[in-house]
Amino acid sequence: MSASLTGFEWTLLRRDRRAWWALLCLGALVLIAFAVDLRAIAGDNAAKAEIARAERARWLGQGEKDPHSAAHYSIFAFKPTTPLAALDLGVEPFVGQTVWLEAHVQNDMLYRPQGEASALQRAGLSSPASLLIGFAPLVAFLLAFTAVAMDRERGTLRLALGAALKPRRIVASKAMAIWLALVWVLVVPVTAAATLATAALGGLSSDAALRLVLWAAAMAVYLGVLTALGIAVSMLAGSVRGALALLFGLWIVFGLALPRWANSAVERAQPLPSTQAVKQQLLDEAPSYWTAEDAKKHQASLLAKYGVSDPADLKVNLRGAELDLSERHSHQVFDRVLGGFYDRVVAQDRAYAWWGWLSPTAAMQSLSPTLAGSDFAHHRRFIDGAEHYRRELVNRMNQDVMTHRVEEGEKHTSDASLWSQIPEFRHPAPELRANWRTAAPAAAGLLGWSLVALGLLAFAARRLRP
Repeated sequence: MSASLTGFEWTLLRRDRRAWWALLCLGALVLIAFAVDLRAIAGDNAAKAEIARAERARWLGQGEKDPHSAAHYSIFAFKPTTPLAALDLGVEPFVGQTVWLEAHVQNDMLYRPQGEASALQRAGLSSPASLLIGFAPLVAFLLAFTAVAMDRERGTLRLALGAALKPRRIVASKAMAIWLALVWVLVVPVTAAATLATAALGGLSSDAALRLVLWAAAMAVYLGVLTALGIAVSMLAGSVRGALALLFGLWIVFGLALPRWANSAVERAQPLPSTQAVKQQLLDEAPSYWTAEDAKKHQASLLAKYGVSDPADLKVNLRGAELDLSERHSHQVFDRVLGGFYDRVVAQDRAYAWWGWLSPTAAMQSLSPTLAGSDFAHHRRFIDGAEHYRRELVNRMNQDVMTHRVEEGEKHTSDASLWSQIPEFRHPAPELRANWRTAAPAAAGLLGWSLVALGLLAFAARRLRP
C-alpha cells in the first residue's frame, strides 16, 4: 500500500510541469557544473605535473654551485587537486596552487584561480554543491507546495484524506515521493559521474569511495530535511498564499540570512590579523639577514656550543653553522606565527560549523567541502607538507656547507651528486579521518535538523483532518 501510494504521488509530481521542469533544470545545471569543474581540475593537474617534472629536471641539472645558493634557487611545489573537488570547490578558487620553496622564507602560495574566474564563478554558482545547497531548497519547497498546498486548495487532498484509513500514510507517501525525486535527479547522477571520473583520473581508493558515499548521504539527508520542512509548513499554513510566503521566507532565512549572519558573528568573535601584520611580525622575528650585532652574538653562541674561542678552531664551516642556526631559528618563528595564524583560520571554520545547528544550509556549507577534500583543513595539509619538504631540503644544503671547511678565499661547491639526494616532492591526498574534526559539528547539526524536521512533519500529520 505504501509503495503504491508513493508511486501515485510520484505520478502526480510529474504531472505538475512547473515543479518537475524546475527539478530537471537544476539537475542539468548540477551535471554541467560538475563537468566544467572536472575539466578545469584535470587540465590544471596535468599542467602542474608537467611543470613539476620540468622543475625536478632543472633542480637536478642546475650544475655545480654553492649548496646554499641552490637552496635559494630551489623549486616550486604544486598542489594536486582531487577530482572530488569538482563536487565542491570549497576554498580552492581562493587559495594558491603552488609555492616557491627557498631558504630563510616560508613563501605565500601563488596562483589563485578566483583571479581568473568568470562572472558566474565569482558569484559562487560554479560547483554542484553550491547549486544544490543554494537552490535545492527552492525546488524542494516548490514540490512540497504543489503536493500539499495546491492539492488542499483544489480539494483533492480533502477527498484523499476522507477515503484514507490512515491519513498519515498519505503524508508519508508525499514526503517519500518528493525526497526520492530530489535524490534521483539531483544527487544520484552527479555522484555516479564523480565515481566514474575519480576512477578514471586517479583510481577509486577506499578513502575516495568513503568520501563519495558520505557526500551523497549528507546531501540526501539535507534534501530530506528540506522536504519534511516544506510539507510541514504547507500543511500548517492557513492558506495557499500563506504557505507560499512562509516557504519563500524560510528559504531566505535558512539559505541567505542565517549563513551570512553566522559568518559575521564568527569573524567578530574570532577576528584574524591582517596579512601585512603577519608578514611584518615574520620580518621582525625572523629576518633573512642578520645585523652586525646579531651576527656577533650568534657567532659567540656557536663558539660556545662547539667549545672553542677562535673560529679557526671550529671543526665545521662557520658560514654553514651560521646559516643552519638562522634557518632553524626561522622554523620556530614560522611554526609560532604562521602556524598560529593557520590555527585561527581552522578555528573560524570550526566555529562556523557549529552554526549548522542554526541552519541546515550552514551545516551543508561546512560539511560538503570537507567531504570533497576542498576545505582549508585539507589545504593546510599541503602547506605543512611543502614546508616540511622545504626545511629538509634547506637543512641538507646547509649541512653540506657545514661539513666542508674551507680556507679564507676558498669556496665550496657541490653538484648533481648532492642534488639527487633530495627526493622528488610528492603530496599524497590526506585521508578524511585526518581532517574530520573541523566539520564534525556541522554533521551533528545536520542530523539534529533531520530529527527536528521529522518531528515537525509528524506534528503536522497529526493535526491533519479531512
